[in-house]
Amino acid sequence: MLPPLTLRYLEEFTDDTGLFQHAKYSVPDRRKGYSTDDNARALIVVSKHYDVYGWEVSIRLARIYLSFLYYMQRKDGFFYNKLSYDRQRKWDVNDDSYGRSMWGCAALYSSHMPDKLRLLAKELLDSSLKAVKRLRAPRGMAFTILALHEYHSKVGDEGITELISRLAWNLVELYEGISDDSWKWFEDVMTYENARLPQALFLAYDATRERRFLEVATESFDFLCKVTLVNGMFWPIGNRGWYKRGGLRALYDQQPVEAGSMVEAALTGFEVTGKEKYIKIAKIAMEWYLGRNSARLKLYDEETGGCYDGINPYGLNFNQGAESALSYLLARLKFEEVQVKLGYRLLTASLR
Repeated sequence: MLPPLTLRYLEEFTDDTGLFQHAKYSVPDRRKGYSTDDNARALIVVSKHYDVYGWEVSIRLARIYLSFLYYMQRKDGFFYNKLSYDRQRKWDVNDDSYGRSMWGCAALYSSHMPDKLRLLAKELLDSSLKAVKRLRAPRGMAFTILALHEYHSKVGDEGITELISRLAWNLVELYEGISDDSWKWFEDVMTYENARLPQALFLAYDATRERRFLEVATESFDFLCKVTLVNGMFWPIGNRGWYKRGGLRALYDQQPVEAGSMVEAALTGFEVTGKEKYIKIAKIAMEWYLGRNSARLKLYDEETGGCYDGINPYGLNFNQGAESALSYLLARLKFEEVQVKLGYRLLTASLR
């Protein structure tokens, strides 16, 4: 069985400004400040957690994370991504932080959070939609599709469907320009949060019923599984060199965010297609956190509610940064979400 779900880590790593980005072991590293990426992901976590459990702490934390995104939003619809501990915005902007911020706001808006919070989330969403056409990075597009699908589930706007379709066709065009019989991927290198790309196309198909989106989602996810599922165990592509077409894949460092995105993508595939093979894949990826990995060590820390920052050639990275904890929480909540939606009671039964 999965460990009980707790928000202890978020409570201890969040001050009145936001969620700290990094940790020294299990202690917040204030010197590194905050990131929009992590506060957006934290907003997704507490919004989904509230819908499942209804805890008041989720509302309190959501108010902090939403306020953070409001402060970091630019007039052009993008978001600054870094904030120092003394609350100085750093002038870095990227497509990923935009997509994650949109997803955080969409998750809150589509939740049962209080209307006073939902109104601001919708305002941020609507004022940032103008930037969608400027996205160029594949993962930024993917995160934005995740956001727009969540938003669409609440508003049912045809304009949102058109934006989803446009971004999805961009991903399909990348795939068709790169892939061949031996390399079914969107780029010449597989890097970080790879599973988000097929996940976005599963959701694009769900919103539009465009068959090509489902075909590419299925082909690319199958290829990702072929690369990362080794003897029934999840072995994510390491960030020490990634995996370039025609080369050898990096085995280390293995990052928690890879397991989390794999869980979410697989369960999304199950929701969209009904194929139970995706449940098996999700369980394998989730078990990576719990000791079924190349190091045979648990990455999830039940004492802190956090997660170690990865597996290197010598064992664990004992720091517990925000991205690692959030990746576990998002994956864990996806199991809860699917179970609540579909009543599929066997989802967590065989997990250790």
